[in-house]
Amino acid sequence: MHPTHAAGRVADEHRYDEGSHVSAPAGTYTVTILNNGDWATHGTVMYDNAYPSPKHVKIAMNFFLLEGGGQRILVDTGIDNALDYTTPEQREEFGLTTHRTTVAALAEHGLTPDDIDILIITHLHFDHYVNAPLFNRARIVLNRREYQHVLLPENRVVLPRNSYPREVFAWLVDEAWDRVDLVDGEVEVRPGLRVIWTGGHTPGHQIVVADTTAGPVVIPGDEVYLYEHVESLIPIGNHYDLLRHVETLRRIRALGATVLPAHDIRIRDRHPSLRIGD
Repeated sequence: MHPTHAAGRVADEHRYDEGSHVSAPAGTYTVTILNNGDWATHGTVMYDNAYPSPKHVKIAMNFFLLEGGGQRILVDTGIDNALDYTTPEQREEFGLTTHRTTVAALAEHGLTPDDIDILIITHLHFDHYVNAPLFNRARIVLNRREYQHVLLPENRVVLPRNSYPREVFAWLVDEAWDRVDLVDGEVEVRPGLRVIWTGGHTPGHQIVVADTTAGPVVIPGDEVYLYEHVESLIPIGNHYDLLRHVETLRRIRALGATVLPAHDIRIRDRHPSLRIGD
């Protein structure tokens, strides 16, 4: 991470350890799709109101493990209790009965939270950051605008507790303080791995672009809920800045990369091995 782009500390004060536990070539990553299970939400959340939408949409709860350059990097934290955020009607309609914890999802790959070196948070909505306190060793990469937005008292009216758990904010500014790297704009986190501020879904939303042996991969957070958002240029319903969001969709399309949406259940059909790159 270039020191002129990091906040709070000069990024070079902490050099990420070059361990030997990952064998991917330097500057390239293997991406593994992790999943907490399926979920459901309202169609008006998924699609801008100019577009027709069903009452409910079945979605996935995906997050991502990157391995390369001697590092294990997690993009977003997963959520352990997503079914608590669904209605009985949604659970019956989509047959939602089970859920996998983040610890269990990591354990399926022989890992624990302490094996994660870097945690990149795309944005501060509960299903993307609520499990951050599990990661007691990882450095945490977060956009500065996003961090400031959620901490300003005057923004409380747009930060309901059910979507913005306060306890994790307290943890970020206290126990995790020395491990939080606030970044601006486009930043190289590691060789072949960068975050890019987008600001469409939330004020400080950032996407992740990683080089793999199969070509570039974009992890778009919630700028892209479903494949159709980016492939058909259909805006999401829950946006902070609609024009920036649409600009982001166009930018992602122009990258010609493999896109890994956080909430599309079809990700399993497109990537049945749940891995991209070697």
